[in-house]
Amino acid sequence: MLFYDHLKNICDLKGFKITPTVMHCGGTKGMISGWKKGTSPNSDMIIKLSEYLNVTIDYLLTGKTNELTSEQYELLNNFNALSSENKIFASNFIKTVLEMQTSNTININSSNDTQSNMISMQHSIYKVSAGIGYNLDDGDQWDTIDVPNTSEANKADFALTISGNSMEPIFHNGDIVLVKKQPSVEQGQVGIFIIENSGYIKKYGGDRLISLNEEFDDIMFSDYDPDDIRCVGLVIGRV
Repeated sequence: MLFYDHLKNICDLKGFKITPTVMHCGGTKGMISGWKKGTSPNSDMIIKLSEYLNVTIDYLLTGKTNELTSEQYELLNNFNALSSENKIFASNFIKTVLEMQTSNTININSSNDTQSNMISMQHSIYKVSAGIGYNLDDGDQWDTIDVPNTSEANKADFALTISGNSMEPIFHNGDIVLVKKQPSVEQGQVGIFIIENSGYIKKYGGDRLISLNEEFDDIMFSDYDPDDIRCVGLVIGRV
């Protein structure tokens, strides 16, 4: 069945005329003629028609009543337009956001728990920056804090406090993050890094450290001596 047939069936069911509907969405009579011959509309037209007719993308394209909404289709279309490298960035970023969301849900549900559901963890007295590097002294200095006894906390080796807003909207000034010690992270993951004795929480970009807040510039590794750059660990949650 052609796209034109699905569109006409939907318009008939809703009491719409196909030509005014298409033109209302920015299309032309020439487009309709092409669809009758078997061509398909571009993604923008599909989204506009699905929104105007209040049907899902899948229903518009196949006549089926489930699957993708227009918003989901647009996200998928944008993802498919990314380069292979940027698809990795996007996938890892989504995983990070989901991990943060899961951690927050667990923490909220644990807010009424008793003290027995808390565990002690090393916490650095030095903050890591979400903006300009926060200077660190030569020696590690720690105190101990109590955090909810979650799966993330049990996997973490220590906790750090964030200073600055360059990692918003995911991480905020004053947030305490849970860190798993490891010498490297994958591209797109958020880690703790030290450059020239200053600590940062940033997304790893291969040749740079990336802020989630677009108002902040990337930190390029080429601007520093490689020996002065190291990864401390992977951010796996938030208190």
